[in-house]
Parts: sequence; structure tokens; C-alpha cells
Amino acid sequence: MDPKRRLVRNLVAESEAYGYTLTIWGAGGLLIDHYGSPGLLDVFFYVGGALAGFGVLAAVAFDYVVTDLDEDRRQVLVVSMIHVLATTGNLLVSFVLIEAVGALGFPPWPGFLAVGFQATVTYNLLLSFEQSFTETLVESGPLDGDADRAE
Repeated sequence: MDPKRRLVRNLVAESEAYGYTLTIWGAGGLLIDHYGSPGLLDVFFYVGGALAGFGVLAAVAFDYVVTDLDEDRRQVLVVSMIHVLATTGNLLVSFVLIEAVGALGFPPWPGFLAVGFQATVTYNLLLSFEQSFTETLVESGPLDGDADRAE
């Protein structure tokens, strides 16, 4: 496989994890900026919130604990791989949530729990919207790069 095709393959495979990583680290950075370095319990609350968010999404997405996935192959719009809406939208929600929890006078742990939860849920919901939107654009034709290459 030539290096460019390998790079394309790697970018497609890493794309969703890349956006989620930016979201989780960015939200954590916002928490640290607001509250300072987290204590041990704060870290566990943040991770616990993220795990709970993932669990809620999994419960909604799958009907059974064990299921076969029948994923169809789909075209990839390169712009949608950057996840601008999913990542930046999530960080904006994280910032507002952190400010709200702080303004209400809560100790840090509810903020860490809430942001960990919402970062996972909001990122995945915005990512689903972003991917659906870009797939609709591709299907409507104006962004189909393959059409230009065929001529």
C-alpha cells in the first residue's frame, strides 16, 4: 500500500477517536482552569461521568447487552472527519456548565461529574448530527469529489 493511501486509511480510522479525545481533554482543561488541579475524587467523578454518559448512549443505541453490528460501508466526507461542530460545540457546553455549577456555589466534584457525563453525551449527539448533515450534503451532490475525478 502506498504511503498516501495508508495515511488516508489511518485518518479515517482515527477520526472519531481524535474528536472525542479533543473534547475530553478540552473539557478537562476547562475544569482545571476553573477549579485548579483536581483531587483524586474529582478525577474519578470526571471519569465516572464520562463512563455513565457512554453507558446511557449504549443503552439507547443497542437493544441488547450482546448484539451483532451490521455496519454498512459509507462514503467519507473529509471535512466531516475534523468534527468541528462536535468538538467546539461540546467545549462551549462544558464551559457554560462549569460556570453554572461554580456560580451556584457547588464544590468541584459535581462539576467534574457533570462535565464528564455531558462531554461524552454531547460529543456523540453532535457527532451524529454532524455526520448526518454531511452525508446529506454528499448525497445531494454539491460536495461529491468523486464526480470531479470521473470527468
